[in-house]
Amino acid sequence: MAKALLKSRLYEHVGWKPHNAQQEVLKSNVRSRIVAAGRRFGKSELGAFDTLLPEAFRCYANRHHIHDSGRRHEFWIVGPEYSDAEKEFRKLWNALKKLDVPMDDKRNTDGIGSRFNAESGDMTISLWNGAYYVVAKSAKYPQTLIGEGLRGVVLVEAAKLKESVYDKFIRPTLADYRGWLFSGSTPEGKNWFYRQWQRGQDPKRTTWASWRFPAWTNPYVYPIGGSPEAIAEARNYLKYDGLTAERIEAIGLDPEIAELLEDMTEDKFNQEIAADFNEFVGRVFKEFDEEVHVTDLKYNANPRWFTCAAVDYGWTNPFVWLLIQIDPFNNVYILDELYQSNLMVDEAAVEIRNRGLAPANMVCFYPDPASPGDSAQLSKLLKLPSRTGTGGKLQDRLDLIRKALRPVPAHLPIGHPERKPKLLIDRRCRNTIREFGAYRYPENRREADANDPEAPLKKDDHTPEALGRFFAGYFGIGKLERRQSRITTARMG
Repeated sequence: MAKALLKSRLYEHVGWKPHNAQQEVLKSNVRSRIVAAGRRFGKSELGAFDTLLPEAFRCYANRHHIHDSGRRHEFWIVGPEYSDAEKEFRKLWNALKKLDVPMDDKRNTDGIGSRFNAESGDMTISLWNGAYYVVAKSAKYPQTLIGEGLRGVVLVEAAKLKESVYDKFIRPTLADYRGWLFSGSTPEGKNWFYRQWQRGQDPKRTTWASWRFPAWTNPYVYPIGGSPEAIAEARNYLKYDGLTAERIEAIGLDPEIAELLEDMTEDKFNQEIAADFNEFVGRVFKEFDEEVHVTDLKYNANPRWFTCAAVDYGWTNPFVWLLIQIDPFNNVYILDELYQSNLMVDEAAVEIRNRGLAPANMVCFYPDPASPGDSAQLSKLLKLPSRTGTGGKLQDRLDLIRKALRPVPAHLPIGHPERKPKLLIDRRCRNTIREFGAYRYPENRREADANDPEAPLKKDDHTPEALGRFFAGYFGIGKLERRQSRITTARMG
């Protein structure tokens, strides 16, 4: 059966007709293939049909040898969540059912068998009495990414995975059998997936290949297609007169692409549809990585360490107070947080004192300059001066935070023990950690601020707002004031 089914016949039997862009990937037989593509390109079909499905029939042809060796051929589908891995798994499952391939049950495979429960994440396929085994996994639970040697791995939405998931868990499992890798994703900035893609572009890396395809290269979803020139012309129309059906047809752009162009911000469209490796889409702090920036910190009583706080006032929104220390080398440590809604300033002061968030050697706090009355009241209650120089452009404050998030020295390789960020957060600061990961730019024009369409959303921004005030006052405009404070460490009497 397996010998008679060549790949093209196999695709025909499951009803898959690869489009031209997919055919480019199919022609390559290198060990590691990286596909960066826009939404609805067909990455999941490549992951399921061009990798895992043919392996099932190779295993059938070699099943006796596999059983004699005692080493099954195991493959993984790994996504950020089980729901991400489910799509490739479902396509493979349905294709095998369509081909009438008998799946193993628990009775003849030591309780493993074949199961498809997307809700619980229990998704396994076992064929030929366990010779062929596929399991869907979630990178959210790294402890499940430990196993014996693998023959191949499909990474789903790889750009959303942490680099450590690949380096620590996936890559080592491929070493025993020189297993293959298929890594597909829509880009998310120039992160580790981008570096994977770069390897595939390097002619010296002969075991790697990579491609980048805009969404409109899939003619089944976007029959009329598109081109960079058509996109640029459509943007010009949107900027001035607007897009009409006649203009869309005249420039040769699929109407669905044109509608996405109208709905999305330019950066979001470039990433999600055009598959550009755009640095400025989605998360505001793309540099933030919990594994790098979150740790266990301790308060340091050394007088050479500068102790202060950052504040963002709120009532319906939370009142934020961040306890911060800066070492003599200008490394910043967020030690603790107050993050609570429905607090008046006097109530917040009591909470700050009761929780020890204003230690005896605290020098000052950095507030929002738009609320001078609140700052004066808080200053009086806590007997701490408030600093100025905390205003300026939001983008400038965000850039100061981003700079501190980047590990330095930059020339050292990732993972080097001396390559560290200038900003660390204690793991008890749960809201700070959450907001640093959730703070985002608008994804479409409806979400954007009409007065400042490039500004981040006013959501999950309370701790970044407070920290930005500190960075502006301490490292920016307030630099001279900070130096004076270091010398005098003056306190209000």
